[in-house]
Amino acid sequence: MSGKKEDRASGPPRSLTAAEAESWLNLVDGGWALFARVNDEFVKRGLSLSDLRILEAIELSPKLGVSEVADAVHMRVSTVSRMIARLSEVGDVERFESKTDGRHRLVQLTDRGRQTLAAHVHLRDRVIRKFVVDAMSPEEFAALGTAFRKIRAAVDATDEESAPGAI
Repeated sequence: MSGKKEDRASGPPRSLTAAEAESWLNLVDGGWALFARVNDEFVKRGLSLSDLRILEAIELSPKLGVSEVADAVHMRVSTVSRMIARLSEVGDVERFESKTDGRHRLVQLTDRGRQTLAAHVHLRDRVIRKFVVDAMSPEEFAALGTAFRKIRAAVDATDEESAPGAI
């Protein structure tokens, strides 16, 4: 394979252009402002963005182990383990033994957990509609999704190809 992407990836790292740096800073500033606002809206209602991430990951892939949930939400296993213990105590998730490996504990949502998730998703959808979807044209919002899908694919490809810390 040859072309610009390969040439850029295989050559020495290069600095961002002024326009690229400005776009990056806009992304960082806008992203932090958005996450701060979303977090504020959740806190006002006694909800948690971290809980949302955990509950969504478990719903999307039922019967995951703690380490798989941690991988799915990009958090440390110890953090996710504590969060799952708390979610289990309030009845949102339940832990059970794996049928294939009795040493392995899996988690799944309870009916109460599905209700908790629905409340979180309802709030998230309202906030994201207000601050993201309604701030853009449908084409811009679709392009944003496409851009982040490509970013995720690039990160995943780099994770698979390189040793830790190699940039």
